[in-house]
Amino acid sequence: MHWQDFIDIRINYENNLPRLVTDQTGVLSSSAYLKWLSEKNIEAKISDNFREIRFLVDEEKQVLIITTKENIPAFISNKVEHIVFSYSDLPLNGNIHHALKKTDTWEIIDILDYVFATNRHQVLAARNLNEILMKAKAFSNEKHLVVLNGKIRDILQQEPNPENILTLGKLWASLTYQSIKTENSNYLELIPQIDAFSDHFIESSGMEQAFYASTNKKPKTVEKILANIKSDKQDKIALLCFDCMGFVEWLELKDFLSEKNYVLEEKAIFALLPTLTSISRSAIFQGNTDVYSLKYPGRSTEAKAFAHYFKDRHTKYFTEDDEITGDALLGYDYISILYNFIDELSHAAQFPPNSESKELFIKSIQAYLDKSSVLQDIEVLVKNDYQIYICSDHGSVVAKGNGKRSEKYLSNDFAKRAIIIKKDNEDLISEKKIKIPFVDKKLLVLPEGRTMFANKNKIEFNHGGITVEEMVVPYVKLKKV
Repeated sequence: MHWQDFIDIRINYENNLPRLVTDQTGVLSSSAYLKWLSEKNIEAKISDNFREIRFLVDEEKQVLIITTKENIPAFISNKVEHIVFSYSDLPLNGNIHHALKKTDTWEIIDILDYVFATNRHQVLAARNLNEILMKAKAFSNEKHLVVLNGKIRDILQQEPNPENILTLGKLWASLTYQSIKTENSNYLELIPQIDAFSDHFIESSGMEQAFYASTNKKPKTVEKILANIKSDKQDKIALLCFDCMGFVEWLELKDFLSEKNYVLEEKAIFALLPTLTSISRSAIFQGNTDVYSLKYPGRSTEAKAFAHYFKDRHTKYFTEDDEITGDALLGYDYISILYNFIDELSHAAQFPPNSESKELFIKSIQAYLDKSSVLQDIEVLVKNDYQIYICSDHGSVVAKGNGKRSEKYLSNDFAKRAIIIKKDNEDLISEKKIKIPFVDKKLLVLPEGRTMFANKNKIEFNHGGITVEEMVVPYVKLKKV
């Protein structure tokens, strides 16, 4: 039996609906419990509105009503059976229920999952609560890794397309992030399969499919971000662009923002190929893909492009070195802020012997965020009624030097993970070549696998290639509840 079954016995609602339950624990309104109810075809309604509760009772709806209200008016309590579900009703043995009052709901659920998966008869003691929480969290993390692993393997059995590549990018980032947090490197064995899936996607013209499917309302590629913002018709917007923030890095930023009461509408979109700042970030601020012949890519060009795209608005292009205050924002209704610290930290990252993990890199981002102005900037923007959008131009991978070099006279643009060449020169280069979507007379040259054009076996973070870590980036709308 699951812990939800024991709560079922306590509430005894199956043949006695409607029924009103005051939940003092938060467990009954959790997704873990509500999902279980849904699977049993039990309708549940969470409400603290007495008018709504009375309607459900008067209409004799076949529904379990869950509320946090403890003092129920007589005009409701006289018509429906009312139960108070307290911490002592949780199906746990031992003197721990009082201690759980100071514990978050998700931690209680972790404990319930852990106990019922290991030994539901074990006796718990309040003095050992921290130890129990640690074991429960470790169990929860391990279970989550197994679920993510299974979902990824399911996708890898499919034919690659834009939708499942984007989903794979998010799932792989979650698996990588959770693995880092739990110090579990078993996930690395999936890399060859994931890269082969991504390669097949590119070789079968998958990026062209993504461009055709990308619209202003439903963007799938980064050059549609400004069009999507414009379609929202907001009076004031702020575009926060974090250079080199793949989905793994976004999850760290997301955790950092979790202490605030923000709603994050998150989706995955594609960077442009090659996944370089000069290409993909330029496309974000240009609002189109006409970026492969820009003479001077960079901040100045981006600021001018942003202003031109929103030429009917008062715009301002900030960087993280600028102080974001109410006075600094005065008179500007459409602004952007470029944060470059993730990219800078990636280039400064050091790797211990025999390590190819992002663990230290993620920890360095966490330490930087704790002392940065990012949260303060967001709070100022929210206070000044800006609708906030968060984006990135590309992610990164751990790459190893292949000891090879490419003659610069053959290339239009050179990076360690990607080289743009003239199509006329393709026979002079032996490495893998792919077509750049909608770009004539140029090809993208890629080193093998997760290598880079650098000294043999040198390890560093880099980008430009076609892995999901480099190509799939977050696009987020941040709202305050």
